[in-house]
Amino acid sequence: MNNYIPLNKAVGPKLICDGEQALIPQKLGVDAMEFNFDGSACEHATCAGAPEMFIKVEEDGLYYFGVEADDTGSISIANEKLCEKDGTKPNGKLNLATGARYLKAGYYKVALSWTNNAYPPVSNNAAAFNVTMDREPIQAGKYEGNSTMKREFSPSPKIKLWTIEKESTITCEESRKVEVTLEEPAPVVEESEGICETYIIPPQIFVTACKDEVLDEWRLRVQQVSAGSRILLRTGGYRDALKNPPVTEEEAIDAVNEMNRYQSHRLGAWHTQEASLAHEEHHRREFNDAFQFYWDNLRIQDTLEMKHESCEKVPKMEEFLENMQPFVTELRNMYSDAVYNYVLVLPDDANDRPYCAGQKVLNEATRKIIAQAKANGWSRVPDEVTEPGTIEPPCFLPPVNGMYARSVAAAGEQAPLTLSIADTSRFREGRITVRFRNEGNEPVRIPDEINDETADYFFLTVLRTERGNFRVLNRKVGKITFNRSLNYRELAPGQEYSVTIPVCLDEVDLEGWKQCSCELETRYYNQQGKDCFRGMLRATARLALQ
Repeated sequence: MNNYIPLNKAVGPKLICDGEQALIPQKLGVDAMEFNFDGSACEHATCAGAPEMFIKVEEDGLYYFGVEADDTGSISIANEKLCEKDGTKPNGKLNLATGARYLKAGYYKVALSWTNNAYPPVSNNAAAFNVTMDREPIQAGKYEGNSTMKREFSPSPKIKLWTIEKESTITCEESRKVEVTLEEPAPVVEESEGICETYIIPPQIFVTACKDEVLDEWRLRVQQVSAGSRILLRTGGYRDALKNPPVTEEEAIDAVNEMNRYQSHRLGAWHTQEASLAHEEHHRREFNDAFQFYWDNLRIQDTLEMKHESCEKVPKMEEFLENMQPFVTELRNMYSDAVYNYVLVLPDDANDRPYCAGQKVLNEATRKIIAQAKANGWSRVPDEVTEPGTIEPPCFLPPVNGMYARSVAAAGEQAPLTLSIADTSRFREGRITVRFRNEGNEPVRIPDEINDETADYFFLTVLRTERGNFRVLNRKVGKITFNRSLNYRELAPGQEYSVTIPVCLDEVDLEGWKQCSCELETRYYNQQGKDCFRGMLRATARLALQ
């Protein structure tokens, strides 16, 4: 049956798990076991099982999910894993993993999995599994203590599961234009030092099938597309001028001077969380504008809905949708790739638009300190406020905004700095080594900030086959903002520098691609740093997946 069924196409929906209790209540004295709640019967589940299981979405919107398990549990929606609770030590005890997704009204096929590890003695080995679904962020349970039996499940609503007798006969209707649903979860704030991040929520494209009874063929229909970004703010490394304002005239002088120079010199000793959020929200708008533009510009919906197969050749809808899934994945990757390539070349350093957006909000705090200084009679505190530079529009380079003359291609112009893929011997371990070389006659400087935490923000790595299939090998892609001065590495003429970076193989079928001739491509992006190389570098290498 289809992964997605509109509410009015579901025949005989039946509630098989009413959400009154956990799928596996807390229980002691169990052996190691594994269950996949994918419709098969399970003595430990409160639901009896069914050929396929669905969740019901009453109206379009953002839905939150939580998985609590002892030890490991996960939820997949429409064959895509949404979240998974880690069960490796010391995470085996009952606790929570969360995820969220924009969903249109209808029924979505779900698969739940649960694994309980063996810990001696068996008499003390606990089992527990609970899945929650809500329109509000999932609340944590009470997870104090070392025993699962003393912990409490989340108070959020437990998941309800449905079975459907069949999907009503589908006849092809006129295609309806699908707009991108933009996911904008609330920012996460950590009181720690480090980088602020705005990173992509990869696009999800949901398709269904319709039957053209005149031509006797199946056709694809795009049901929904969603994409967005997440924001992580780290508030360490500076004194927040709103939460901890100056208490002396000298502190007020320092605060006003530091905050007035944010736009032109980046973050200083005085700052505000609100200004950092404005900076990252500017990056979020870059992603949103690019997602909307490239969805239309690449004509992805039109391309998908041109696909068809003979009903005689492929009699079952499920088989047709399965045949189409690789094609949907390729277009999703092409869509992601276009957005990645565009957003990562947008300038992101002192005096660039994200910093101007932050400056505009930071000025509110500066004015409060100036008013405080006047009320206290602190006459030496400056009373000027920096005028923010250009902020709008966030996506000002063509092709997203064609009224500007500068081209994105400028990021790839000939440069004295070159990039090569130096070593792929550890590819299967999820590591490759890249090499920078200064081919010019003058020193070249780059940020010396590339490590496992930051590499995905400097490099975009892609694996392609000779057939044109490709997978993005990044864990996440986005923009980072350093809440401190950058470290630099200067390369003299002829000097080389090698660094090993991670590649994520989660979506690569290494066995299935063994017979293919593959090309590995990595692109280095940088728009930050004083007197640094700015722009994009590209390197490729042939790769045999032995």
